[in-house]
Amino acid sequence: MGVALKEMENRVTKRLPIRVLVEYESAEDFLIDYTANVSVGGMFIQTDEPLPVGSRFRLRFKVPDHSKIIETFGEVRWSVPPAEAGPMRPGMGIQFDDLKASDLTLVQGLLAAWETEG
Repeated sequence: MGVALKEMENRVTKRLPIRVLVEYESAEDFLIDYTANVSVGGMFIQTDEPLPVGSRFRLRFKVPDHSKIIETFGEVRWSVPPAEAGPMRPGMGIQFDDLKASDLTLVQGLLAAWETEG
């Protein structure tokens, strides 16, 4: 079983399929992609060029219907390179690191709203 599947099975927080624009920094570039899902603990960023597992970086995203931009750090916990994606989308699973309490509340509110709508 690959790293991606093992990490998904070990997930403890519920993820919802929410697509938001996320900006993040790699060692060389400032990148913009979309999420495929979000949880209170992290997100899956769709990208054809996932960063290496263990990479830590700054990221920014905006919760829909709120003007506040959430800035935090994230760490790549698992990835799905395009060559291995199969039925999955290529990208990387990010765990939030140092998410402020007020930002956590915004993410929780977004998830609760989407869950009741779905």
